[in-house]
Amino acid sequence: MAKARKPMSRRTELRLGREIQEQYDHGSSWTTIAVDFDIPKYKVQRLARTYREDCDRRAHQNQMTLFD
Repeated sequence: MAKARKPMSRRTELRLGREIQEQYDHGSSWTTIAVDFDIPKYKVQRLARTYREDCDRRAHQNQMTLFD
């Protein structure tokens, strides 16, 4: 039976997501990035999406403080 991995902290997810998104933005494919990080492709895409959503959320928060 496989041992369950400890869940990643939010900070770790965002850090990995940033690194993954940077590699993808520089032209690497999802499959290549998954091999580099030794995690499944679906998780690579999920981490990048989590990072992008966090960036969007922060940008929206910053915009709201400008107009308050």
